[in-house]
Amino acid sequence: MKIKIVFAVIGLSILLNTRVLYSATPADVFKGFFAVSTSELEELKKDAFSKIFEYDYKTCYEKTLALVAKMPDTQVYAREKNMIAVYCLSLNGTPAGIFFEEVDASHTKVLISSASSRAKDWVASNVFSEKIQKPLEKLNVKFGSHPKNSR
Repeated sequence: MKIKIVFAVIGLSILLNTRVLYSATPADVFKGFFAVSTSELEELKKDAFSKIFEYDYKTCYEKTLALVAKMPDTQVYAREKNMIAVYCLSLNGTPAGIFFEEVDASHTKVLISSASSRAKDWVASNVFSEKIQKPLEKLNVKFGSHPKNSR
């Protein structure tokens, strides 16, 4: 009986710490659990890919969010007023940031940043084409082998 009570208390503590009881989304719990920050993505904006769309800010953000939700092997983990942050699960959970800047009433600049060039390329190819691309294959790296060194 004591063991059941201890496990119940531990379970309740875990739930409270992950904010599940406060109606957090799965992405919020994931973000909180892994202590993921979007500040690195902000810093990488200086090297971001960008494109100006002929949409007002709200329409551009909503269309991008709908597209990202359909992208395979991609999970949104943060949504803010000017940004959507995603994990590219095919690339070991590499984060990428999608930033929005209003140019004028009918144009929005979208910037894609990531520490990984492959993640940045893939997210940009989806978002900028406004079409879902084939998912990236999961990386299959074998230590000690490199394609250029293969004979």
